Amino acid sequence: MLRKLVSLFLLIVLLAACAPKTTPTTPPATEPPAAEQPTAEKPAEEPTAAPPEECTEPVTLDLYMVGNGDTEARSSVEAALNEYIEPLICANVTFHIVGWGDWFAKAITGIQAGEKMDIFFTADWWQYNELVAQGLLMPLNDDNGEYGNLLKLYGKGILDTLNPAFITGTQINGVNYAVPTNKELAVPDGLIYNVALAEEIGFTQEDANKIKSLRDLEPWLEKAKAARPDEYPFLLNFMYAFDPWVDGFAAGVPENLITMKVDPDDNGVFDQNIYNIAESEWFKEYVTIMREWHDKGWVHPEAALQGYEPDQLMNAGKFFIVGQPLKGEGIKANELVNSSGNPDLRLAEIYTHKKVVITLHTGGSMLAIPALSEHPVEAMKFINLLHTDPKVVNICLFGVEGKHWELEADGRVNIIDNSWYSAHPGSWVWGNTQIQYVTNKEDPEKAKRLIEYSNDAYTHPSLGFRFVKGPVEAEITAVQAVCDKYVTALHYGYIDPATELPKFIDELKAAGIDKIKAEVEKQYNEWLATK
Repeated sequence: MLRKLVSLFLLIVLLAACAPKTTPTTPPATEPPAAEQPTAEKPAEEPTAAPPEECTEPVTLDLYMVGNGDTEARSSVEAALNEYIEPLICANVTFHIVGWGDWFAKAITGIQAGEKMDIFFTADWWQYNELVAQGLLMPLNDDNGEYGNLLKLYGKGILDTLNPAFITGTQINGVNYAVPTNKELAVPDGLIYNVALAEEIGFTQEDANKIKSLRDLEPWLEKAKAARPDEYPFLLNFMYAFDPWVDGFAAGVPENLITMKVDPDDNGVFDQNIYNIAESEWFKEYVTIMREWHDKGWVHPEAALQGYEPDQLMNAGKFFIVGQPLKGEGIKANELVNSSGNPDLRLAEIYTHKKVVITLHTGGSMLAIPALSEHPVEAMKFINLLHTDPKVVNICLFGVEGKHWELEADGRVNIIDNSWYSAHPGSWVWGNTQIQYVTNKEDPEKAKRLIEYSNDAYTHPSLGFRFVKGPVEAEITAVQAVCDKYVTALHYGYIDPATELPKFIDELKAAGIDKIKAEVEKQYNEWLATK
């Protein structure tokens, strides 16, 4: 896919490539250290609080999180959280939940303008490298920094519980600029489908197992459209379904144009040849199909416009199928149902890729401290609590106990009021999944399964590589302008690829895409030589 989990309206995850050679499969990803987790038999115990610090004037930490937008539940969640954490770290937290579609206009513009921000959500697919390149995020492991090595001094719990692959995989030139969530390492792409509509049109699990391409979906999309003429069965979001490429390999290269293939062959061998996606047969076929589906009314005609919210359509069950990153054994489908607020929603999964750990996955969800924050020590202390203190992380996840949720006898959560839980993205953005409770609609062993899911994953040979765009920054700027002109329109089927795709490729050539490709190859080969 060209954009994985990226802005609906601006840009996508960025990828890159390598020298033409093949590499055998490396050993599976190392299992991270196990943290005690909530189970049906024994809910996670809350830590013994340290003696309260002398706190005469607590600071306020402004935390910016992407999600579905602000909610009336926020004030009560903040009150409950702050009552608990103020004696621990002499700080309070104010949440700013910014809608996915508004993130660039509000959060990114805000951090660039120097607005007061102390904790900031980011990810490899969500502007991490760009924010670092602009000097907007604070180094967290700098022994000579103004505040010392924040991770070592105030993030011991983070370092003790995170798999080291998360720490090294998210570094840029050896520097950590954000703290990853402790979650699954392998995140294969796949599809989520609406079970209720599937039953209406006779789509069974056996049929789901036969879906191997976009073309395989067409008979079912036609039936779904006939069954519900006012809906758009293929829910377009920020993802390309059946995307064969490594995500986030050459961060900074516009629209994921330069990359390599993500899956190994049947013998476990990876293809490390470099590709320009725009010139690939895959991209030509994809945009051709999207044009056809747009004309047939299978995709929403306003999918690329500001204000289009695919999550709302999914939560309401007004779709048939959508691309999603998955995490094994129905876990993502359960999470989406729980956060939807729709008691009638039923979702199921289709896996379209093998389990492969890539650099992007280590930084798939992170919390950073903006460079201009005046309270980085307290910010790091709070992030550390998210990795070590079950009470803190579960307030952030579920809201106020007794008001938004209650703990049942088996140690799982019954959600009483969904208003907070549905405002933020879900469990994968809050600190440490291993000390989170699970809902009564989920497996009590979910936290353990999330980690175990990656134990037999392939490790992509590019794991740990990070592209430095400086040598071709002028070309990248020029290529971005070309992409702004064509990519969204092609992705959503607004223009005819038969005439417009050749123009896109020609203008990319003129802008310097081949020079960028050569620079990615050069840097990747140099990186390989150091391994």
